[in-house]
Amino acid sequence: MTQSLLTRPDRLAALRRTALLDTPPEEGFDRLTRMAARLLGTPVSVISLVADDHQFFKSALGLPEPWASRRVSPISFSFCGQVVATGEPLALEDARRHPLLRHNPVITELGWVAYAGAPVVTLQGHTIGALCVADKAPRVWSERDIALLQDLAASVVTEIELRSEIAERRQAQHGRRESQEQFHSSFEESGIGMALISTDGRWLRVNRALCDFLGRTPDDLVGLSVEGVSHPDDALAGQEAMRLLQAGECRTYTMEKRYVRPSGGVAWALLNVSLIPSSEGEPGHFIAGIQELTERKQSEMVLRESEMRYRLLVQSSGEVVWDWDLITDEVTWDPATGPLLDYDRSQLGDTASWWYERIHPSDRERVVASIDAAISQSAVAWTDEYRFRRADGSYAVMQDRVHIGLNDAGIPVRAISAMSGLSNAHGAHRHLQQVLDALQVGVSVIDKHGRIVVTNSSEKQLWGGGPAAPQEFGEHKAWWADTGEAVRPEEWGAARAIQGEFSADEEVTIETPDGAQKIIRNSATPILDDAGEIVGAVNVSEDITSTRAAEASRTREEEESLRAEKMDAIGRLAGGVAHDFNNLLTGILSYSDLILQDLRPADPLRADVEQIRDAGQRAASLTRQLLAFSRRQVLQPRALSLSSAVTELEPMLNRLAGSSVRLELDLDPELGSALLDPAVLEQALVNLVVNAKEAMPEGGRIGISTANSPPEGSQAKSAPQGHVSLWVSDTGIGMDPVTQSHIFEPFFTTKRGTTGTGLGLSTVYGIVEQSGGTITVESAPDQGSTFGIHFPRYNGPAQAALPAHGMAARGAKETLLLVEDETPVRESVRRLLEAHGYTVIEARDGADALQLYDLNTTGIDLVLTDVAMPVMGGYELVQQLRARQSDIRVLFMSGYAEKPLGSNGVLGSGTGYVAKPFSVNTLMKRLREVLEG
Repeated sequence: MTQSLLTRPDRLAALRRTALLDTPPEEGFDRLTRMAARLLGTPVSVISLVADDHQFFKSALGLPEPWASRRVSPISFSFCGQVVATGEPLALEDARRHPLLRHNPVITELGWVAYAGAPVVTLQGHTIGALCVADKAPRVWSERDIALLQDLAASVVTEIELRSEIAERRQAQHGRRESQEQFHSSFEESGIGMALISTDGRWLRVNRALCDFLGRTPDDLVGLSVEGVSHPDDALAGQEAMRLLQAGECRTYTMEKRYVRPSGGVAWALLNVSLIPSSEGEPGHFIAGIQELTERKQSEMVLRESEMRYRLLVQSSGEVVWDWDLITDEVTWDPATGPLLDYDRSQLGDTASWWYERIHPSDRERVVASIDAAISQSAVAWTDEYRFRRADGSYAVMQDRVHIGLNDAGIPVRAISAMSGLSNAHGAHRHLQQVLDALQVGVSVIDKHGRIVVTNSSEKQLWGGGPAAPQEFGEHKAWWADTGEAVRPEEWGAARAIQGEFSADEEVTIETPDGAQKIIRNSATPILDDAGEIVGAVNVSEDITSTRAAEASRTREEEESLRAEKMDAIGRLAGGVAHDFNNLLTGILSYSDLILQDLRPADPLRADVEQIRDAGQRAASLTRQLLAFSRRQVLQPRALSLSSAVTELEPMLNRLAGSSVRLELDLDPELGSALLDPAVLEQALVNLVVNAKEAMPEGGRIGISTANSPPEGSQAKSAPQGHVSLWVSDTGIGMDPVTQSHIFEPFFTTKRGTTGTGLGLSTVYGIVEQSGGTITVESAPDQGSTFGIHFPRYNGPAQAALPAHGMAARGAKETLLLVEDETPVRESVRRLLEAHGYTVIEARDGADALQLYDLNTTGIDLVLTDVAMPVMGGYELVQQLRARQSDIRVLFMSGYAEKPLGSNGVLGSGTGYVAKPFSVNTLMKRLREVLEG
C-alpha cells in the first residue's frame, strides 16, 4: 500500500473514465479552488488529478509560471502523490522539517512550505487526485481546516460525477447497438477462456483460448459435462457455485480451480462465473471466464520456498531486518528477526522516528543527514556505523546496511535495513574513524591503485558529500591555481605519492559535484609496509577558499583606502590652488568689469580689456573643474527629474555630439525625482557626452537612457526608497580593465599630446559623489562603454527653483557689510557694489566685521563675506552674527569650500553662495536672490 497504489489498474481506469486529463479549465472546478483559497486564507489552491507518472492541474490558483501554463508536473514534483498513495489527508506545518519530503523540488522551485491536501475519491472508492492548499510560510492546520478541505473535495467529486453521468448517457444508446456485435467478437477473440454453460452443467459454447487451455477441440467439449474435465477434488466446489448463482444468493462467483487435460496433466485456472437470465427473467445459462494460473501457482511455490530460506538465513545471521516505507514513513520489522537489543516486539515502533530517537545524540545528526542525502540523490545503497540505545538505556555499536528501492520513475519508495553488531576489530576501526572525523582538515587514504579506501567527514564535506563524491583521485575535476590548466589524474599529489614523491602545500582550484569552486591546499605522503614497499598514500586537504577570499578582500580594501587617501590629498592640493587662483581671478574680473563700465563702446581699449576678462573666465572654468573633482563646490539642489533635465539639454547635447554622431534618447516618463543642483548635473552630463564623442573618432551612436532602480544589496540601507539612474553609452573603442581602474583619477587621460586635461571624468566623479550618488562603468575593448550615475530617489515635497532676477538698477538702497581679507578683491567688489547703489561697510576679517556690526546693529541688510580668512573665517563670523540676529541674510563668496556650508554642502534658508571668480552680473543676481528670497 505505497507507491503501488498510484499504478493500480483499477484506479488508473477510474481516472481515465473521468475524461478530465489534459482538458481545458472549467468554471465549476475553478470556483472550488477559489473557495478553498478564500476560506483557508492561502495564496495557492490546486485540484490535482494524479496519474502513475505525472499530475495534471485541472484547476490552479496562485501557481507560478511555467507551471500555470503547462498544467502538468512530474509525480516526484508533488505532495499530492502521497495523498493519493495513502488515500488519507496530508497536513504539513513545515515541509522543510519532514524527514522524507524536505528534499522535494516543490519546496525549492515553488517555495511551498505549509501544505494541506484532501483526497478526491470517486463514488466507487477510487482515489484519483487531491484538492490542496499551500502557503510559503509555516502554518498549523486545524481539524476544521482539514474537514473543510474534505467537504470541498467531495464537491469536486460531485462535479466529476455529473460530467461522467452525462458522458455515460451519451454512450449508452451507441453502446447498446454495438454490444451484441462486440460480445460475439470479444467472445471468440478473447485471450482468456470463455464459455457458455447450461443450467444443468454442460458446455454450450467455447472459444479458441479455452480449447487451447484444456487441450481439446470444440467438438470434444460442446455437450460434455463440465465435471468431465474438472479435477475430482474441485467438482463439489463447482456444483456449489452453480447452486448459489441459481438461488440468487450471489451475482458472480470466483474461485481457483484445477482442470485435467487429456494427457493427465493438471492445469490451474481462475474461474469467474455469472448467471445470465433469459428474456422471460428465468435462469438462462452461465457465462464463465477461465484464466490460466498454472505458471503463477508454480511461481508461488518457488517464492514460498525462497521466503523460507530467507527467514532461516536471517535467523542464523543474527541481523535485525526492517522495511521502511518512504511514502508513508511506516516501518515493518521482519517477523523472523530475533529480539532487537533486548526490546520486546511490542516495544518496536512503527515509524522511522522511533529509530531516529534511539541513535546516540552525538551520532544522530550525522547519520540522519547521511541517509537523507542518499535518499534525495536516489542512491541504491547506504552504509554507516553508529551507537544505538538498548532497552536498558546502554548503547551498542551497530553497522547498518540499507538497500534503497526505486520505482519506475527513479524515485526512492522503500528502504530495507539490516542491522548487526560490530566485532572488536570493527570497533577499533570505528574509533579510528571517529578520530579522523574530528579533524578539521580532509584526510584520505589511497591504495596503490589510486582508489580511496578511507576518508573522513571533512574530506566528504569538501567535495560536497554524498555518493557523488569522487571515489578515485582520477575522478577529481580541478585546475592548477597558478596556471589555470586542468589537473591530470597523474598530477595529483596523492597519485605522485604512490610513486614515492612527497608533496606539501600545493594549491589547486577544484569543482565539486554540485558545481561549487573551492581553493584547496593539498599535501600527500607515501605509506610503506614493513618491507619498505609503497602500498598507498595519505592525502591531507584543507579548504582555504574563505582564507583566500578574505585576503583578496583586504587587498582590495587597502587599495581603495590608498586610492581614497591619494584622491583626498590631490583634492586638497587642487582646492588650495583653486582658492588662491580664484582670489586673483576675482580681482582681475572685477577690475575688468569696472573698466568696461567706464569705457565707451567705440573706445580702442575696450577690446583689450574684454580679452583680459575672457581669459579670466576661461581660467575660472578650469578652477571650477578642480573644485568639482575635489568635491568642494557649494551645491544649491532642488527636486528635479533626470528625464526632464536631459530633454531640456538635448539641443546643446546634439551640438556637442556633432554631425558624425547620432544621439538617441530613451527616457522614462515616470522617472522619480532626485535632489540635485541643476548646474552641476548639466556639467556632469556635458562631460560624459564629450567623453563619449571623443571615444568615437570615426563617428557612432551615443545613447542616453533613464529608469527607476529598486533598492538592492548594500544600497538598500542608504536609499530604501530606491534610486533614479541615468546611463550614457557609446559605440566607441572601449577600455580594458587597467584603463578602467584609472579613469576617475585627476589628470589621467588616454588622449595623445596635449589635447586632454584629464579632468573630465574625475569632475563627473566628484559631482556625483558630492551629490550623494554613485557612478558605474561597463566597458570592454572595441565594445564601447556605458557610464551610469545613480542618485537616491527624492520623495519629499517639490522645490521650486530660485527666482531669476536681472542685474539690479543703480540706486539700490540696501546696506551691505563686506568682509574680505584680500585688499584688491575687497576694494574692487566695494566699487562694484557702490556703482550699483549699495551702501558698503568694509571689514578686513571676521573680528573686524563683528566690531563694525555692533556699531551698526540696525542698519545692515546683508553680510557679504569671504569664507577663508585669517583671525576669524566666514563660518564662525556668521554663527556669531546669527547669535545676535537670527534672521540676518548672508551671501558667502569663496573660491574654495574647505568644509560644507550646511548638510551635505547644501545652504540653509536666508543664505546664498557665489563662487569666485564672479562677474558683476552674477554677483548682483545672487545679492537680489538672497535679499528678496
